[in-house]
This record gives sequence, structure tokens and C-alpha cells, in this order.
Amino acid sequence: MQEVRMVSRAAPSNDVAVAFSEKEFSISNFAPAIGNDFKPDKFPKTGTFVHNVQTDAETTTDNAKLFWKRPRPFMIDPSLATGKLEKTFSYPSGHSTESMVLALVLADLFPEKRDAIIAEARMIGWHRVEIARHYPTDIYAGRVLAQAIVEQMKKSPDYQRDFAAAQAEIAAAQVVEKSN
Repeated sequence: MQEVRMVSRAAPSNDVAVAFSEKEFSISNFAPAIGNDFKPDKFPKTGTFVHNVQTDAETTTDNAKLFWKRPRPFMIDPSLATGKLEKTFSYPSGHSTESMVLALVLADLFPEKRDAIIAEARMIGWHRVEIARHYPTDIYAGRVLAQAIVEQMKKSPDYQRDFAAAQAEIAAAQVVEKSN
């Protein structure tokens, strides 16, 4: 708890603003890493695929939260409560899990941008500590859970088919971009 207090109180105001803007997040949060030209509406197969991946990750995370029922830091220390407060449990972090699931999938789709994509997901998770929504262990657990989720997803024929379609859609757009 002391670490959450220290991190929350020391968080730069711009990080706090970004954290609150990430209440709802999607593939668009990865634009700085992928490129601002990558918009889900321009890539409908990829957008749908990534949305479905995120939804599956959210379901898994919600089930884990209901199992562990760890109170959020601001529930333990009300002085940490700011902004609109979640009513769900803390462990594992949904933002950390879902953003890392998206990052791992996007890193497979854009391998040359892997490091930047993973860094973006890590920041999304860490921002949640900065606004006292999670303990650092919630964030780390989310990252580990994300790896397990993606590993299981990759075994699914539906995932493999949809991943291949997204990969082909992106490759086709890159060919058009290079020819212009």
C-alpha cells in the first residue's frame, strides 16, 4: 500500500491525465507505436479481430477478479480516491491484462514495432498504479495472465484463421502504401 501511495502522489500530472483518458482503451491507444495511419475502420478484419481478442481477455480477467476479490487501493485508503471509481476488484489488473494481450497480438502483426508496442502496454498498466486503481502486483499479474491468454488463443483454429486474415489485410495495405 505504501508503494501505491508514493507512486500516486509522485505521478506527473500529464501521466494522471493520460491514465484517466485510458478508462476505455482500444487498438487506437497503440497508434504511437504502430503509426497514426493505422485506424481500425481502414482495416475492418484487423479491427474486428483485435476487438474480439480484447473481449475474450476481458472475460478471462473479470473471472479472475471475481475469484480473487482483492479490494482496490482506494477502497483500503479512501484518501487515494480520485475521479470516477471502479466498483470491481483489483487483482489482476484488467487494463494491464487486456493491453498486454493486445500488445502481444499486435507485436505479432507488426514484429518490427514489437518493442514500442510492448512499452505502450506496460505504460497503460503502470498508469493504473499512478491513479491508485491498482497495486504494482496487480499490474505484473496482468502481464503474466496476458501471456497465458495469448498462448491459449493461438491454439484456437478461429484465432489462427482471423489472425491470418488480419495479417493479409495489413500486408495488402503495406504493398499499396509502398507503391504510392
